[in-house]
Amino acid sequence: VIHYRPEPGSCSKLDRGQIFLIDTGGQYKDGTTDITRTVHFGSPTPEQRRLFTRVLQGHAGLARAVFPEGTPGLMLDALARQPLWQDGLNYGHGTGHGMGAYMNVHEGPFGIGGGSVPGNTILGSERMKRVYLTPFVAGNFVSDEPGCYKDGEFGIRIESDLVVVPAETPFSMGSRPFLKFEYLTLVPFCRALIDVALLNPVEVEWVDAYHEKVWQSLESSLSQAKDARVRAWLRRATRPLGK
Repeated sequence: VIHYRPEPGSCSKLDRGQIFLIDTGGQYKDGTTDITRTVHFGSPTPEQRRLFTRVLQGHAGLARAVFPEGTPGLMLDALARQPLWQDGLNYGHGTGHGMGAYMNVHEGPFGIGGGSVPGNTILGSERMKRVYLTPFVAGNFVSDEPGCYKDGEFGIRIESDLVVVPAETPFSMGSRPFLKFEYLTLVPFCRALIDVALLNPVEVEWVDAYHEKVWQSLESSLSQAKDARVRAWLRRATRPLGK
């Protein structure tokens, strides 16, 4: 189930033995956010940790991307799916969508996706061709949200908000400038669900650097006595992996 809707009398109960996925966000004066984190309050199973880590690897792979201006989302999609594909996993939704300020949370004209369906399906869909072939340019604001869902048991998704900015590269081959993503969201990943043994050194460094950025960006706003509990949690949540 990609989006769960509670119904009176049949709502699922949250306990320490389950994964909890929360998709949230808000609309502010300076823009709209769409953020998802998946957490576990107890001891996750090895399967849950493996699936979460594959999703995290895909999320980080897209977030670290450097690409020529004009690259469409169809090409970027595989960066998020490859770690899942290598385990025979996939997810049945797009990887990224634009967000409007004071408008729609899901807003085009661009998007990242296509890897959940065969090419013939894309060729036969005017919407997919329009969204996934629209070129990315600096200033585009997009989500990064790979996932993995086990029917009837649990769902995993990591979603953060990115903005396309110019990239500095050692070379500049061709006439198209190179771009990258600036990572805007400041919410830690669930450490209990990360299987560090599956991460390569570049991925470990990326997660540690991101968590340090979260700590440095937020700790000064948690200086009052009433914030002590939250501050202690944030410090634990953002410490380097393996420590």
